[in-house]
Amino acid sequence: MMYNYCCRSIIVQILIIVAFSIFLSGCGRKAPPKPPKQEEPPAVNDLSSSIDGNKLKLTWTIPEVKTKVKSGLDGFYVFRSKKSVSESDCKNCPVVFKQVSDISLEDSSKNLGKDRSMFYTEALEKGYRHIYKVVVYTNNGVTGKDSNIIDFTY
Repeated sequence: MMYNYCCRSIIVQILIIVAFSIFLSGCGRKAPPKPPKQEEPPAVNDLSSSIDGNKLKLTWTIPEVKTKVKSGLDGFYVFRSKKSVSESDCKNCPVVFKQVSDISLEDSSKNLGKDRSMFYTEALEKGYRHIYKVVVYTNNGVTGKDSNIIDFTY
């Protein structure tokens, strides 16, 4: 009988040690999972504009992709901020952009110029301050940094 008690005691102790070992051997801090870090695509840095009559033409070259970017460039988002000239100018207010175009490289034959250049055209309305920027995106949806800004009043 003493033998059974001693055996049970040892088994209980081993089970307690195993339970604490499992409990304490967690993988670290508990938090929501994070996706793996992805390299962002290169930004457009040569955005330029020209105006012919009331037609605006934005032009930029397709940036060279570094080998660290896992998926290739897929296209460009064109953003615009349009504010009436009659509105008061707020120096510290953030500029609110609205996406006006999504130019896919796959369907870019109508937006592709010479020497790997892209373009976007739009009719302008008089009496507005226009601000434009272009953002690159990849096949898996990673976006790059904003391009340089085009800012003018028409």
